[in-house]
Parts: sequence; C-alpha cells; structure tokens
Amino acid sequence: MNNRYAHLNLEALYGIPLMCPVTKCQSQMSPLEMLAHLLMRHDPQDSMIEIGEDVQQQYEVELDKLTPGRNHAMGVIAYGGSPKTGLSFAVTPDLQIVHHLPIILMLYVSPPVLNAEQAYMFYLVSPVSSQLVSAHVTLLDGSHAHEKKGLRCLRNSLDSPLKDSADRLYCNMDYLLYTATDIRELCLSGKQRRIYVKIVLHGEPDPFEVDG
Repeated sequence: MNNRYAHLNLEALYGIPLMCPVTKCQSQMSPLEMLAHLLMRHDPQDSMIEIGEDVQQQYEVELDKLTPGRNHAMGVIAYGGSPKTGLSFAVTPDLQIVHHLPIILMLYVSPPVLNAEQAYMFYLVSPVSSQLVSAHVTLLDGSHAHEKKGLRCLRNSLDSPLKDSADRLYCNMDYLLYTATDIRELCLSGKQRRIYVKIVLHGEPDPFEVDG
C-alpha cells in the first residue's frame, strides 16, 4: 500500500458497521454479518440485483451522504456468472445460494488525518474468498464522460498477487484505493459532489469453493 496510507488498518474494515441498504431497515452490523442479514431477513428481490458475467452495473455515489470512518454498501449483487441454456436464475424469494454468489460492493471513507489525504476504499464482500470470480471496478464522473482507475491493495501484504489481477478485485481479498484528489477531479468534470462506481464481474461463481 502507498506509504501515505500506512496508518489505515485494512483488516479492521471488516469489523466496521454499515447501515442495511434495504429501505426502512435501520439494522447496523459488520459487512459479513450484513450479508447474512440480507440473505436471512430480507427477500432477495428487495435487496439484490442479479448480474451476469461481463454485464456492466453502475451505482450512484452521493459524496455528501458518506460518513468518514464508516462502511457503506454501494450495491448488493446476486452474481450468476455466464448464462446457462435452458436455466433461469432470476432473483426470487426462494433464491438458492447454489445458483448465485451474493456480493456486497463496499465503500469505506477514512476519517480526516493531519497531513494525509482521505482515502476512499472499495472492496467486495462475499461468503467465500473466491479466486474464480473477479471484478473490474472504476469510477465515473457525473456526466459519465471521464473514468478513473484506482490503486489495488492486497488485504494481506504476505499474499502474492493473483495472476493477471493488477486491475481486478477479488471477494474478501483486496481493496481499490482512491484519494480525495481523485474524487475532487471527478467532481470537477461532472455533476457536483456526485459520481458513479462501475462494476463488471467475470468468472463462474462457486459458493462451495475451497481455497487451494
């Protein structure tokens, strides 16, 4: 990770609570607990969007509504992989985890620190740390005219980067870092204080994958 952000404890992000993204639900809990909450307490069609392989999905980020020092759910995804002939894996009340990989696209905003820029950390949370599924995540300005890539950081500095993964995110494994300067530049080129995060998922989900 960039030395300017050495003060950030990336592992601690998984213990920082977030608000449930379902309308009128005021529950707050850690990211993995929130994933279980969404699967067990809410109907999937109310809390998730089904996304297939190589299908672009965008989420609006209202910067003035972000709270420094807290986690935020940008989007909740039921990832189905590539289309299967003759099979429909639509998100229904009886969604089966064997057909979808539930994923939360998370955003953490660091608190202001003297002589350090604020960090905007995007990461993916799912029930398994899959090496079979990856995502391209980038930011867009409000007019969708400018796109900016972030800096990928490993969750565990002792891990080796996965093959061909310099510009990809993996669930529970790494983070995408943007600086406050990056965010300001996007705001200047688009609608004030509003940007978009774009995600494109790749690979075949296997909720029962075992780390090799």
